[in-house]
Amino acid sequence: MTVRPSYILPVKHTRSDSLYHTKPQIRYAYKQLKNTHIGNPAARYALENLKKERLKYYELNRAINTLRDYAENEHIKYMLDYVRSYFKTVQAKEEAIKRIQERISKDSIDFYKQHPDLDSLRLLDSARYDIFLNPNLEALVAFMEQDENYQWMKERSRDSVLVSVLGVSNRSKNIWLNTGRTEYHRLMTENFRGDTISGWIKTLPDGKQMKFFLDGDVYQTKKFAILQEPREEPLLVASDSIYFVLAEMKIGTLERRHWTYYSDVTLSFGQGFISDNWASGGESSLSILSDLKYFINYKKKTTTWENSFRYRLGALKSGSEELSKNEDKLEIQSKVGVKAFRHWNYATQFDLNTVLFNSYNASDRETVIANFLSPCNFTLSLGLDFKPKDNISLYLSPIAGQWVYVRDTNKVDVTRYGIEAGKRYKSDAGAKIELKNKHSLFYFLDIDNHLMLFSSYYEQPEKLTVDWRLTLKFKINYFMQTSIYANAVYNQNDSKKIQFKETLNLGVHFRF
Repeated sequence: MTVRPSYILPVKHTRSDSLYHTKPQIRYAYKQLKNTHIGNPAARYALENLKKERLKYYELNRAINTLRDYAENEHIKYMLDYVRSYFKTVQAKEEAIKRIQERISKDSIDFYKQHPDLDSLRLLDSARYDIFLNPNLEALVAFMEQDENYQWMKERSRDSVLVSVLGVSNRSKNIWLNTGRTEYHRLMTENFRGDTISGWIKTLPDGKQMKFFLDGDVYQTKKFAILQEPREEPLLVASDSIYFVLAEMKIGTLERRHWTYYSDVTLSFGQGFISDNWASGGESSLSILSDLKYFINYKKKTTTWENSFRYRLGALKSGSEELSKNEDKLEIQSKVGVKAFRHWNYATQFDLNTVLFNSYNASDRETVIANFLSPCNFTLSLGLDFKPKDNISLYLSPIAGQWVYVRDTNKVDVTRYGIEAGKRYKSDAGAKIELKNKHSLFYFLDIDNHLMLFSSYYEQPEKLTVDWRLTLKFKINYFMQTSIYANAVYNQNDSKKIQFKETLNLGVHFRF
């Protein structure tokens, strides 16, 4: 920094100085000199004279003022000096971050090996080292990776180089090096005879390095082969041969896939055997449960259409009793959405659930309490759907209609489902809230949560319908899993108490 000259003022003696001080105080006054950061005296002199001149051309005055403001701004020099020195240390900072990241990984593995008695020994095989990392080192690296100023300076510090690759026919391919990322470039070259061969050029993120790759589907040209007995075309083995061409190119079409289909199939079994002479008593049992899911989804621009079909069927046999049904439920759901703003969509949804086979009373095994479409519960609603991620959906509907329909009124008692005697259906209107979320914990547990709330506008406010389903899936291997399914229902049309069902199964799982 340039040292500014100073001028010493005359010493002023006062009576207080003579009484209390043995030596007079010397005070300095600094005179601010302008444009001292400009090394050329002629430029400083010219700037001072241009301030005094009054030119009659407005555009010329404006241009002079623009350049003068830049020249007289002394902060630019010091700022650019710092930026230049900062650019020189970017590479050192990158190497420091890399060294710390290597240390974090090494420390985590070494710590793990020093404590082999930990319960989570399996995490070492699954590369879950993050729970043993040094939090202070992690915080420092995270700060550097998230700091906007550092990332901006790092990108600006790269000195990109343009390289032109020329073939024999002088056909050029321009490639930028030192871009900070890996890129592939297609390259077509030909020899003097007009034979063409293609390959790829790979630029590495560190810069100033390139790799060449030759296409694998390359064959020798027949017209240059030596006349001999016919044989299959050999693969390219000589890198210095000029008589090689590409195989016939097959041009495909690239289309966006709007429809997606997939299905989940789970088959679970449970079995227990007790001999006749077992002293503690008991009965043998056998249970079977199938859970079939099929999904059809459509997405195009701002429009989505989600469809799901699920059917659960289970049977149980205990002791000498006949095989009886303990699970029978068909669910169909369809939701159409149009993007509104951010993660919100305007949506309309249709839900239906019923049984397929006859269900009997547990006490007498003769009275039919439900069969196909008896009852059938379906809901039609309109509202907003909040989807910040694909595995989370919160549907809010202030307008929802709910119907309960009984097809077979001869066998099924309609009053059991809140319908007046002599009628087939019951309608209601209200507000609906539905929450769906799926999460994976660790590497072996999947959680599927589904909660539905419906509040009627016409009946008592406290008459709320709640349907909550929770599925926990513990993966054993790719095909086998253990699942816990819990379903809690509160519906005053069916019962004044909370209904609850829970099943624990071990079975096989397939996804198509």
